[in-house]
Amino acid sequence: MSELKMSPSLIASNDGDIDGAQKLGIIATDDIPGIDPGVFVLAATTREHGLQVETVDLREFIPGVTASADSGTRLVADVPSFLAELDRNPLSATGNVGSGSLWGDETKGRVEAIYNDHVEDEAGLRDSRLRLELRPDEDWVAWHRLSGKYMPQEEFGDTVEELLHTVTDPAQAELLEVIDSIRASTKGSFESSISRADGGQSVAFKEDVTTTAGRSGRLEVPQIVTLALRPWEGLDRYEVKAWFRLRVQNGQLLLAIKLKPTRNVLRGAWSDVVSQIESHLDGKPVLATRF
Repeated sequence: MSELKMSPSLIASNDGDIDGAQKLGIIATDDIPGIDPGVFVLAATTREHGLQVETVDLREFIPGVTASADSGTRLVADVPSFLAELDRNPLSATGNVGSGSLWGDETKGRVEAIYNDHVEDEAGLRDSRLRLELRPDEDWVAWHRLSGKYMPQEEFGDTVEELLHTVTDPAQAELLEVIDSIRASTKGSFESSISRADGGQSVAFKEDVTTTAGRSGRLEVPQIVTLALRPWEGLDRYEVKAWFRLRVQNGQLLLAIKLKPTRNVLRGAWSDVVSQIESHLDGKPVLATRF
């Protein structure tokens, strides 16, 4: 057990009465486990109140005890900026060499560099950080919001045209022709059919016109649409497959594009981000976490 050492002093009362004087003592806590530097224990005795003990915490006024001199979080939005800042202010530049660490959360697209993390048996303040917070790509978000949503012809055509730049197969011009053909047939009556030979879908329409009794045509609909998307801004684009779907209700044609599961695409993109960071930092690992 650590020994409590007192540093006593004597303070007389205002009227000079030595019997009412207050005896003060500061208890030395340097060797007491669990009490941080900057925490003081004061003991006082008076004839009126007897022994009283108070704890005074001055840690917030002592630099480097509760907060480091460079505490705070700096924010960047893409990998090149993150790596450039790590080059400008390396993790090894902290006073405690080896205390820098990297943590990543793929569910949020976030990587944090902590300059003063815990090391061995010494606790770090962990308050000096650099954060990479990737921004979700607008096209990725738009397609996931659209996925599986059946829409009338006009709305479907307008929506897909806005995202046409992400389509790689079929050719954008071909898909646009399909969209235009559908939109030109809004007054028709539609029926869908599936080819048992190859599983393809097609839609037949009959459109009434004023000059004739009616005319029939056949419109081929692609089974699969291939997109080039990225989960976060600033990354390379990845191939994403989607099903082209149609539904006929009461003679009205409804269309939808449903993305195939993109979880593996997101994991692959995150793996590329982590690999790029680790390679730039000579193999220093990005530890997986949840922020």
